[in-house]
Amino acid sequence: MKILVVNPFGDTEFHGEENLRRIARPDTELDIVNISDMYPLRNNQWLYFRYMCTDGTLEKVMWAEKQGYDAVFISCNLDIGLHEARQLVDIPVTATLESAALVSHMMGSTFSLVTVDDQNGKIQESMLATYGLHDHFVSQRPFHIDANDLYPDQTPTGEVIEAVLDAARACVVEDGAEVIIPGCTLAGSVLTHDVPNVEEVVGAPVLDGMVTGFKMAEMMADLKAAGVPTVSRSGWFEKPPKDDFNKLRSFMGRGI
Repeated sequence: MKILVVNPFGDTEFHGEENLRRIARPDTELDIVNISDMYPLRNNQWLYFRYMCTDGTLEKVMWAEKQGYDAVFISCNLDIGLHEARQLVDIPVTATLESAALVSHMMGSTFSLVTVDDQNGKIQESMLATYGLHDHFVSQRPFHIDANDLYPDQTPTGEVIEAVLDAARACVVEDGAEVIIPGCTLAGSVLTHDVPNVEEVVGAPVLDGMVTGFKMAEMMADLKAAGVPTVSRSGWFEKPPKDDFNKLRSFMGRGI
C-alpha cells in the first residue's frame, strides 16, 4: 500500500513523519508533501488562508491518484479540501478532524477540542456540524498559541506541551469530555512524540488526528481493494461534469 500525506500549508509537520512511520503497517509506504509551491505560509488557521490552501491541496490529491497512490491523507485539523477531493478522485481521501471525531464516537460519549484560538475552534465546530458529528461534542478550549508559533524554532516545546495539557485537563474536569482531540496537528504530533503517558496526565484519551487519519486511510484503501466503493456518487460526492471540468482546467492552464 502506498499513501500520500499532504500538509496543506507551506511547511511540514515536525515529528509527523517519525510518528506516522512508527504506526504505519509494515507493508505501507508513505510520502509526505506540502503545498509550498502554491502557498507560502506555515499556518492556515484563518478563513481566508484556509480558502487559499484548498487549490494547492487538491492539486496534490489529483496528482497522487495519477501517480498510483492507494490513498491520500490530508494532515490538518481544518481538513482542507476534504470534500472537494472526494468529488474529484476515486482513491480514498481522509483528513484529521473527521477521522478523530469518528473514532472519538467509538471511544466515549463526549469529546472536546483543544484549539489554537477561539475563532479556529469555531471553524472546527462548524465542520463537526457539517459532518453530522456534533452531537457528542461538549466544548472547545483554546491554548492560545498561534499555529505559526507552534514550531520549535518559535516556541519551546515544553511551553507548547504545558499549554495544550492545561486546556485538555480543563475539558475533562470542567466540561466532562471523555476524549480529547488536539485541534492542530502540530500540537497532536508533539504530544504523541513527547508525552507517552498523556492519558494519565490529562485524565482521558487524547486522539492524535494524524495517527487516526493515517490509519483511516489505510483502512479505506483496504476496503476499496475488497470492492467497497470509496464514496457514494449518487449525491454529495457526485463528480463534476467531465466537459466542464476539462474546460475549467484548460482555462487555468492546468493538465487534465
